[in-house]
Amino acid sequence: MNASPILDQSEDAGIVTVTMNRPDVHNALDEALIAELTQTIVSLARRTDVRAVILTGNGPSFSAGTDISWMERLAAGKSADDARRLANLLFQIRSCPKPTIAKINGAALGAGIGLAVACDILVADDEAQFAFPAVRLGMVPAVIGPFVTEAIGVHQARRYFLTGESFSAEDARRIGLVHAICLGAHLDETVGGFVEQLLAAGPQSLRETKSLINAFGEAPVGQAILDEAAKASARIRRTDEAREGLSAFIEKRPASWQQSR
Repeated sequence: MNASPILDQSEDAGIVTVTMNRPDVHNALDEALIAELTQTIVSLARRTDVRAVILTGNGPSFSAGTDISWMERLAAGKSADDARRLANLLFQIRSCPKPTIAKINGAALGAGIGLAVACDILVADDEAQFAFPAVRLGMVPAVIGPFVTEAIGVHQARRYFLTGESFSAEDARRIGLVHAICLGAHLDETVGGFVEQLLAAGPQSLRETKSLINAFGEAPVGQAILDEAAKASARIRRTDEAREGLSAFIEKRPASWQQSR
């Protein structure tokens, strides 16, 4: 019997860690891992007790991208369904109403970077290596392209997509791909620091903030967007959570949702 492509999810104070479990192939993506990750993210998105989701990999790598043996099988067909499944997985991570953190423990390549950059916060081991090797295989980074280009901009995407070169965690931070890097021994602690920040925020507030970011993104500022933003602000101010947050601030006490791990 094959091992599950995802380790048992671990939970701590509403924080769920989802660990990819194909260490023998550096957590490369195949149809089974894509399907189980998608199902897991969709399930967690619906749970009211989940405050945030951490995505990481078992073994020395976060994810080596797309499994080569799977790519060989796909090359024999003409259907775009498998690419659509990967695109749907990235979309489900991006649109998940819970904050998501990519804990990048080692190499992240191609679609592995796509998984990470679909998350809200990216933290990497300082020895992690990154690359978009599609062009060196005669392919294109099509599905992950919109997510990565949103993160690093067209100018940097031109270089790294076209060369397929490997680059360091420090370079990844410099171009805006990851938010923080740290020694591997401090990866749990650094991710934990971001988690503490998230636990200090109202769960509904986080959901609404993510929704606004996803809706507005980098769209040009115009009257329609400003009107929608004003409506959202007024609506959220009337919620029980907003009233509790304001009362807690005035009374100099923790809000009801605040907790430590």
